[in-house]
Amino acid sequence: MLNAVLVEDDPTYAEELVEFLAAHGLETVWLKSLDNLVATIRCQPPDILVLDQFVGGQDVLTLLPDLRHRYTGGLVVLTGNEDVIDRVVALETGADDFVVKSLGPRELLARLRAVLRRVHPQPAATDRPPQAGKWLIDARQHKVQAPDGAVLRLTVTELHMLIYLIVNPGRVLTRDELSLAVLRRGFTAEDRGVDNMLSRIRSMIGPHVADRHPIRSMRGRGYVFAGLDLAEESNLRLPGETSPGVKPARI
Repeated sequence: MLNAVLVEDDPTYAEELVEFLAAHGLETVWLKSLDNLVATIRCQPPDILVLDQFVGGQDVLTLLPDLRHRYTGGLVVLTGNEDVIDRVVALETGADDFVVKSLGPRELLARLRAVLRRVHPQPAATDRPPQAGKWLIDARQHKVQAPDGAVLRLTVTELHMLIYLIVNPGRVLTRDELSLAVLRRGFTAEDRGVDNMLSRIRSMIGPHVADRHPIRSMRGRGYVFAGLDLAEESNLRLPGETSPGVKPARI
């Protein structure tokens, strides 16, 4: 049975949600505060972490970058707040989804299951193992697998960023270009969205590359992607794209 951790300080809402999720195969541990969250996920990382946005008066969005360095599973922010800016911040700083409570438990369950499918993909019976020594990236299955077989847990936006780098090898990509292409907004001097996202991607790729890191920072200019050796079965076409996907090649 899959398991979840819910951090929620409204006991009535939490008790009803825990009971509903358990009835649908998602055994859930309920934490009433943020005090024991880090110790809990370190001791036994859950398949998915569900955080109420405001717990004990604290906005959990400020904690997401640190949580993402400690925890690689599914992460969903649950909120009564419909502010678009908060949704953008949550998704850019590590959340896999941002769900408004008014949607109800059935839609929440469906969205939790969608996140679980992305971060814990089940290989199809016809799947072939990736070619030895190559990276397997499949945008439609939300899968990034290193040559050693390790699966990287990227959020949807992080995967889009990685694919944008892959299809633009060898040239300087400015923060403004990356922000417009992936985050869908212009870059400002105070904006750390691109840098924070690339820092996380670099930290996940780093242990699986033998020589220089493929994502290289160009001081004052932006970033250059040096390339990954992709398996033939890689698919870089994002869901919803109508143009042909980029053909995997050594770049």
